[in-house]
Amino acid sequence: MSTRGQFPDRRGFLGSLSLGGIAMASQMTSRTRAALPVQAPHSRPRARNVILLFMCGGASHLETFDYKPQLKKWAGKRAADIFSEEELQGFNPEKTVEGCKILPPVFDFRQHGQSGAWISEVYPRLAEVADEIAFLKAVHTDSAIHSVGETIWHTGHVRSGFPSMGSWVTYGLGSEGLDLPPYVVMKDGISTAGDTVFQQGMLPGRHQAAVARVERGRPPFPHLDRQPGMSPERQREQLALLNRLNRRHRDRHPTQPELTGRIEALEMAHKLQLSAQAAFDLSRESATMHALYGGNQFSRHCLTARRLVESGVRFVEIFAGATGRKWDAHGNRGGLIDNHRNNAGRTDQGITALILDLKARGMLEETLIVWATEFGRTPFEEANREVKLGRGHHHKGFTLWMAGGGVKGGISFGATDEFGMHALENAVHVHDVHATILHLLGLDHKRLTLRHNSRDVRLTDVFGKVIHEVVA
Repeated sequence: MSTRGQFPDRRGFLGSLSLGGIAMASQMTSRTRAALPVQAPHSRPRARNVILLFMCGGASHLETFDYKPQLKKWAGKRAADIFSEEELQGFNPEKTVEGCKILPPVFDFRQHGQSGAWISEVYPRLAEVADEIAFLKAVHTDSAIHSVGETIWHTGHVRSGFPSMGSWVTYGLGSEGLDLPPYVVMKDGISTAGDTVFQQGMLPGRHQAAVARVERGRPPFPHLDRQPGMSPERQREQLALLNRLNRRHRDRHPTQPELTGRIEALEMAHKLQLSAQAAFDLSRESATMHALYGGNQFSRHCLTARRLVESGVRFVEIFAGATGRKWDAHGNRGGLIDNHRNNAGRTDQGITALILDLKARGMLEETLIVWATEFGRTPFEEANREVKLGRGHHHKGFTLWMAGGGVKGGISFGATDEFGMHALENAVHVHDVHATILHLLGLDHKRLTLRHNSRDVRLTDVFGKVIHEVVA
């Protein structure tokens, strides 16, 4: 007697899982991962979690946190009259800079807090928490090209294909949460370098970022809804059967580790049907909290980041300004003044609320907040400006900052020269920043390695030193 009519064929069986069948499994393998066992750190950690705020496009240090009043004295002078030919090499290859004129800061600066930190007028709210922040004012990196700068920041390498910083952190520490991915990214578009900067490279697939969306009425990850009429018990039974078959297949093919990733992805997808909806549901927050953070997309991402680290997510990144590289302040891209005033205004309230909220909850001490961008902007006006003032790409000296998570608040470490051109005093490379972030998490950047192609690969390549001066 035939039983074909009683049981679905393979295609129907997989489709009935309401997790979207094989197509969903592939997508979830690249977006969500099973919880990872907690690993022992190399040393006592100061921070348990990281929230990375990445300003895409190259925010100008000269219009935000690095006040250079001396530029007014040199205003209008040609770059070639002040800087040597060698100093003017290595910028955007599409533009010449020798004839560019020195451009003073376009915004007013004031000192804030007991630390007297210089902060631009475009960040009025952030100025209120100046004493929580450690400014790194002499950062430099290896490229003034957007895609390369983004890649170096996220992976420590100029070439794509290496693991993201968030992947290294979960590889080194595992996950505290049982029902959420350990590495989550929220973004407002795809930037020049693309989503490769969030991938796990040669690390196991479960360390790749889960890219989430925060939209009212929509699930944060795709394919999380059960099919109509499918009970939780029935779905659990079908998933258990599929996983037994997958494990049997995996055991027969031990050289294909991605099979384990698919099994873990299905398990995580099942857990996310409940946990993700709860963690990303901002309607559970009070009206007071919504008013504190504000209502734009970046603010919602900041509020969600706090909820995620509360739930045990190890590494959260908010990728801001991706579409159109919003911080890219050329003269033909809206102009420096409107560009930075709008972008700072869009992010100021959310960032400040995040610091205040974490502090009020007693979470700031163990949550490291990092504000970063791929590079700064030149102290001179770009050569080929059209209608409005603009600055070009600049990687030889710029500002990043950190707060919470074992960092000394209310300090400014390092300095650029009087033009904001070169990282001069206590200069640090992006590799050093990476080493410091790992150190605050209890990880030794020289020991956090993976043997690949007869070589030990690490986030800091063969460079990097911890910036102990900013560690509390």
